[in-house]
Amino acid sequence: MYFMYNYQNFERRWHMGKTLKRQLGVLDVTAITAGIVIGAGVFVVTGIGAKYAGSLTWLAYAIGSVPVILVGLSTVYLNLFYPVEGGESYVYPTRIVSKVAGFLSGWGMWLALIGPIAITAKAFIAYVNALPVMTTELNIILFAVIVTIVFFIINWIGIRTVSIVQNILFIFMVLGILVYIVIGIPHMSAANMRLGSPMGFSGVMKATSLLIFSYAGLTLAADLGEEAKNPAKTITWGIILGIIIPVVLYTLSALVSTAIIPWEEFANSDAPYAAVASKYMGPFGVTFIVIVAWAAILSSHNGEQAVGARILFGLSRDKIIGGKLATINKFGVPGFALIATFIVAIFLIVSGTIQLVAEIIVAMFLYNWIVTHIAVIISRFKYPDMYNKMPNGYKGAFIIIPILGIIVSGYLLILQGWKALLFAAIWMAVGAIVYFVRYAQKKEEISKLITEWPRDRYFE
Repeated sequence: MYFMYNYQNFERRWHMGKTLKRQLGVLDVTAITAGIVIGAGVFVVTGIGAKYAGSLTWLAYAIGSVPVILVGLSTVYLNLFYPVEGGESYVYPTRIVSKVAGFLSGWGMWLALIGPIAITAKAFIAYVNALPVMTTELNIILFAVIVTIVFFIINWIGIRTVSIVQNILFIFMVLGILVYIVIGIPHMSAANMRLGSPMGFSGVMKATSLLIFSYAGLTLAADLGEEAKNPAKTITWGIILGIIIPVVLYTLSALVSTAIIPWEEFANSDAPYAAVASKYMGPFGVTFIVIVAWAAILSSHNGEQAVGARILFGLSRDKIIGGKLATINKFGVPGFALIATFIVAIFLIVSGTIQLVAEIIVAMFLYNWIVTHIAVIISRFKYPDMYNKMPNGYKGAFIIIPILGIIVSGYLLILQGWKALLFAAIWMAVGAIVYFVRYAQKKEEISKLITEWPRDRYFE
């Protein structure tokens, strides 16, 4: 009894001394969430989408914004309901929908953030190799691992360091893509625009289902709920701006790119935006767009490591996954969760292929989005006291939105194809085994923890 008392007292003091820190403003949250998706999206997956949608890739991006806007609105609602770390990925699903479905949502979202870490690390080296001055190509896997190590160190020393690096990369990236678009407009060719989609409208929809990858992550602002200075304002505006900025940049840049060069040439390049820039900007312009791509890709990579660690931290709070993952280092970072995220990312860098990994990731996000919409529908009935404390303007408006979101997200999930759905199902099956084994071992403790709203456990 004496030992248990002292252990519990030590654990309480440990977490009180090493807490999450409210340091993020609107720009910080917007830069982290929008920065997560723009790098891997616009500079890598756009070329893959063009294989299906051709010169109508811009239309695929426009259509793809619909489910993102719907889930963004649902996420704003849940953040106002209860801002919390790991909220969108894990806490809302487990507390509102069901324990198992919620755990699998967080489990899937953890992988959905690790996959892009691997993709962006490889993409960065591909754009380094696209520099006109490069006479020898760097080994993509080796140098992608080095990039991941550098940003692991940045993430280890605190969210404030992450946000400073992220803000610089994000602002430069947005301005650089705008320059690319504006300078490229006079070079657009009507003949290239008329090439259309090689697979018709079905090709546009297949591209849409794949290009959801480029948007996936924008709702993850709600996973930073305990590190935002004013969660109701900061997270809401972070999500809104985080949706608007990528939609504009994706749609316009895809339109300009496939109008300057034929979509086949764009789709077959390892660094498609550098291929476009070489046609109208010359060697200096290619160097410029490569540097912009670096900023975008590294912005994405940096944010993915940060949020991926927070998602695993959220999963560990209820003791379903090992307890040390819930500890916070002296910089206010969930250190062991960051280490685990880093290790799995390195494995994917060595073993993964971009398109299949992207499709599996989209499947994970779409599952999470469906669960998020269900949580919005159920919340008002399951927790009426919390619902009644929300601002009045957000109550009646959320009736049709989650229903439409479930329908659209479900349809796009089917379009991912059997292979991606099979791998996603295998990952979810592993997660289910982890859940039920751990639940059987610590049924009483987990049952208690997973029904509590956890915001005050590690934050003061």
